[in-house]
Amino acid sequence: MDYLIQQISIYMLVAFLVGAVYGWLIRSARAHKDKQTIEEHYQQSLQQLQSEQQRLLENIKQLEMIPESGAGEDWLDDYSLNVIDDIEPSTLSKLHRLEITTTKQLFNQCVDEAAILQLASDIAVEDFVIQRWISIADLLRVADIEADDANLLEATEIYSLSDLSRQKPQRLHEKLTKTHLHQHSSYTVPEADKLQTWIEHASHILSKQ
Repeated sequence: MDYLIQQISIYMLVAFLVGAVYGWLIRSARAHKDKQTIEEHYQQSLQQLQSEQQRLLENIKQLEMIPESGAGEDWLDDYSLNVIDDIEPSTLSKLHRLEITTTKQLFNQCVDEAAILQLASDIAVEDFVIQRWISIADLLRVADIEADDANLLEATEIYSLSDLSRQKPQRLHEKLTKTHLHQHSSYTVPEADKLQTWIEHASHILSKQ
């Protein structure tokens, strides 16, 4: 009998030890699974943060195209006046004689209404026509806006950086597309994400004035 009791005790001890080990293995497996789940969660969060960081870096890169000196000094803001499609050759010659040969010079020359009226008198052009040229020259100060872009914006009644800065990208895309349909040109209307960078650049320039 004592031998039987001893054997039973040994079996119970072994069973206890096996159960303890099994329980430890189960808890370890659960902890490992939980750890994997947490790691997967953090990995997904990290990827999202990296994507957001990349997007922000792209925005910063775009904004850094415009130096801290601000308005009138941003990159590639100076173009030959012949990019403004309705300045006739004879008028260009008159402007050249006044030492106005680029869009930046035109913009800087026409600082107020009196200057515009004076230039209109000097070259025998209506002041509202010059105002259109100034609008295009103003819009050309924005990074990534080129002559065709500025001409289309002006035709869409976006006359200044202030006008542009108040636009919503999707709505602006719709307005530009509508205007473009009447022009029958090969120009491609930019997508809303590019329009967003224009709006941000316009706001940036205005903040430096």
